[in-house]
Amino acid sequence: MKVTIGNIIITSLVTMATALPLAQASPNGYSNFDNFIVKAKVVNVTPIFRYVTINTPTERCYKERVTRTHYNDGNRNGRMLLGGLIGGVIGNNIGHGESRKTRAVIGALVGSQIGSSIADKHAYAKQHSGYQQRCEVQYVSETRKRIDGYNVSYKFRGRVFTTIMPYDPGHKVKLRVNLSPVIN
Repeated sequence: MKVTIGNIIITSLVTMATALPLAQASPNGYSNFDNFIVKAKVVNVTPIFRYVTINTPTERCYKERVTRTHYNDGNRNGRMLLGGLIGGVIGNNIGHGESRKTRAVIGALVGSQIGSSIADKHAYAKQHSGYQQRCEVQYVSETRKRIDGYNVSYKFRGRVFTTIMPYDPGHKVKLRVNLSPVIN
């Protein structure tokens, strides 16, 4: 018989496969052949659904017509001050005697009233119309159907068992069989 690398690899694999059960022997001398994996036929798979609501923010923008009013008071304070000064000077210069101060005060009051009336004639309100962009955030809700797992029925030794699995196992499901003695 000719020795090749392929023969050496095959011989090594067979040796390891036969030595594996011996390596699994427990410290008390008994082997662990009571724990093994078998395959069972899947007879039914039903998805388990869960409904999830997802809220997605969306921005909606639109143009809105707006009107703004600009007020001009006709320079009321300046006209009242100027009118008061002019009225005070005129009141002070009219006539002679001790009543000059009184006439100056009365002239200032009358002058400021005249200045206020002139300001009222020049006061105005101007309206400007235009468009302004406004944006709002709205949430669009969407309900989605998601698979949460699978109800799996399988047949093992003539009996049907059911379990929940996180994935669809296909036509066969792997079972871990663990044998232990029943002590009465």
